[in-house]
Amino acid sequence: GMECFVNRFLLPLLLLFASVSLCHGEVAAVDARTPGVALAEGITEITGVAISPLLGVSVVGSWTWFRTPEEARAGLAWYCQPWAWGCGFFLLALCFAKDSLGAAAPGLLKKPFDLAELIENQASALVASVGFVPLVAAEVARAMRPVEVSAASLNSGFIAMIDPAWITVPLAVVGFAIVWVCSHAVNVLIILSPFSLIDTLLKISRTALLATVAVAFAIAPWLGAAVCLVILLIAIRLVPGAMRLCLFGSRVAGDLVFSGRARRRATIDRPHAFTLGSFDGLPRRTGGSLVATGNGGIGFRFRRFVFGPERVVNLPPGRHEIAKGLLMPVLLRTGENSDTGKLMILLPRYRGREEEIRAALGFAAVREHAWTRGRAAACEWWRSVTGRPAAP
Repeated sequence: GMECFVNRFLLPLLLLFASVSLCHGEVAAVDARTPGVALAEGITEITGVAISPLLGVSVVGSWTWFRTPEEARAGLAWYCQPWAWGCGFFLLALCFAKDSLGAAAPGLLKKPFDLAELIENQASALVASVGFVPLVAAEVARAMRPVEVSAASLNSGFIAMIDPAWITVPLAVVGFAIVWVCSHAVNVLIILSPFSLIDTLLKISRTALLATVAVAFAIAPWLGAAVCLVILLIAIRLVPGAMRLCLFGSRVAGDLVFSGRARRRATIDRPHAFTLGSFDGLPRRTGGSLVATGNGGIGFRFRRFVFGPERVVNLPPGRHEIAKGLLMPVLLRTGENSDTGKLMILLPRYRGREEEIRAALGFAAVREHAWTRGRAAACEWWRSVTGRPAAP
């Protein structure tokens, strides 16, 4: 419990407090920041919040509140008000309780709480991208604008045309989205992982990344900005795969939370699926739907980059079966050498309707889940030992 508290909550909290202290300093000295320091501060804050939106916004808001004179607190931004960062710390405490008290619990029992944290991360990122990142970027833009301008320039509106906020705000939002998508992919991997140890390693890795950003800025503002730019470049390289993983996680989370609505919208003749392996040039986690083609085969219909034109590719040749799963059915393919591989995974809304999908699309068979087969074998063994007749 104590180790989980230090790694998951206390360490990043203290490091962020230290970095924000150096970022903001005394309120009277904020206006004296040079444009370079203001830019480094903005880059560090936005990157840190992108890695952990709820923690980052809560720390920045609370620290700004306590370092601001009482008579000036009413004019602070919304995230600096006690109701905002107080709710944030309350949710963080619930996440800490979930991780510490459930550390010894089986991974399957923790999945509903991990699912709730996944949804919380999405909601926090949405709020931060709309109500936090533009404010920080605009503050950086104001620090970068020249202090003295001529009256003629003001009257002509030329300064408004070259307002740095026109550049800093869009770039900040795009950079935040890129880093957050890669960080959010960790939450999706935690949902998909059946092992508590892997969940812990993933969370420690993200905490270590957040601590690196905070420590780098505490050493020097330019170093913190440099580390953040390296993180951004790596995130740009990883964002296509992370985006596919996040879309898959969002669809799975939506089906599990709103299961009744999802099952009513399930299309048996065009079941939604995501690729598990690469075939015909498609990367992993490509989303689409299984459809019957005109020549009696089965194809996979998808769109490039979600909004691109529709394409249909035929499934690899072989025997195709639907395997039942604890949460989601899986499409299996048996090759020429009788080796079986997982081809696609269907959304949770289709669990229990595998036979309907097989009949609609013409798959070879429906395969029971391994746990179900093991239970049936155990029951059959018990009947043979006790002398009871076999089940019909």
